[in-house]
Amino acid sequence: MAENSRPEDTLQEISPRETMRGLPGFVQPYLTWITGVPLEGGKQLIPWSPAKAGLLGLVQMAAGISVGAWALHPFRAWTLPVLVLCWLFTSGGMRRLDVVVVHQTLHRMFTKSARGDRIVGELITTFFWRMPYDDNRKEHLAHHAFPCSMKDGDTHYLLSTGMRPGMTRSEFRRYLWRTLFSPKHHARFFFGRVKNNFFGVAPRYRLFMSIGYLAATVAFITLTGWWMEWLVLWLVPMSVFFQSCTYLYTMTEHRWWLFGNQERLSRDKRDLLTFGRFCGEAVPDASLTGGRKAAAWSSWTFRMLFVHSSYRMFVLVGDTVQHDLHHVMPACDWANSPWIRADDVGNRPERYTEVWGSLADHLRAAGQVDNTMTGLPGDVVPTEWSRSASQVAAATASSAPSGAESTGQ
Repeated sequence: MAENSRPEDTLQEISPRETMRGLPGFVQPYLTWITGVPLEGGKQLIPWSPAKAGLLGLVQMAAGISVGAWALHPFRAWTLPVLVLCWLFTSGGMRRLDVVVVHQTLHRMFTKSARGDRIVGELITTFFWRMPYDDNRKEHLAHHAFPCSMKDGDTHYLLSTGMRPGMTRSEFRRYLWRTLFSPKHHARFFFGRVKNNFFGVAPRYRLFMSIGYLAATVAFITLTGWWMEWLVLWLVPMSVFFQSCTYLYTMTEHRWWLFGNQERLSRDKRDLLTFGRFCGEAVPDASLTGGRKAAAWSSWTFRMLFVHSSYRMFVLVGDTVQHDLHHVMPACDWANSPWIRADDVGNRPERYTEVWGSLADHLRAAGQVDNTMTGLPGDVVPTEWSRSASQVAAATASSAPSGAESTGQ
């Protein structure tokens, strides 16, 4: 979407996805997946279901672990770069199970049964040492009731990392890299997860699940002697890589500082806090010729295959591209959200905004870095930075404890 354009104006513009209409038919399903947007009037080839979405996460995670195990024995010159790729694949699969499956169990939209959703949610969060179901659900429903406010746990998490409104691009870049590679950040995040599973855990059965899982893990690796394999193929992606992806995802989830972390907002303002995080860019201009055309298409192909695909595979997984749809219609057919959102945008475009591009574009838009207004209607008046900063400063003293973790949902 062009800067400062209104959502309804986009219906009269050619979106980046529509510029891809002329590409071969066999690549269109891939382009729908990577962008998160189907062609207008396009047909859905594979109807998705919650079970298929969960299975895809398991397959991705298993593939990362399996290839990593193959690359590890014996250790070769190219093992390390393959392991890095496997860590990303494994953590991406874990993220699918966490931010897609567990997230929907919190809304009781995975099995459509309160008991079934609890069982699925408790099992997955136990395996990944994530927040137990009841606390997770309570915190997530508060996020929906008071998004981006000081009652939202993810707001506190981002504040604890040093994120603030009004950053320049250079300030934000330094903050981003410092946090991604901060041992303190990862240690706080990880031990917050451990604490949530072993200290003050309720209900009691969940504590027994955590202890039983830990005991089974120790027994398994003691009997097999696979200590190194467990550390390399499970703990590394489950900690550093999982947490890095969660951090990046959470930062792009909302326009956190748009209205000064206010608790009470009108529906119109609440809608503006969330946007469609669409990946990709328009195809090169048809007027290009010769070497310029070849260079432009080479650059576009590279970015689609590696930059945008990596973002979709490891960070912006599953239906999270259409996170604005989730806040507008939490009870929708989320497994088929690209088509559901497309239909709803046609019916009520005023409720949706979108930002096209890469992870970097979404980070800048969500953090309003350099006062960016990308994807926002031209008449939106953000809360002044000074007012936001005063609220942030007042809340910092009572922010989440140092062991807090982001739900990333």
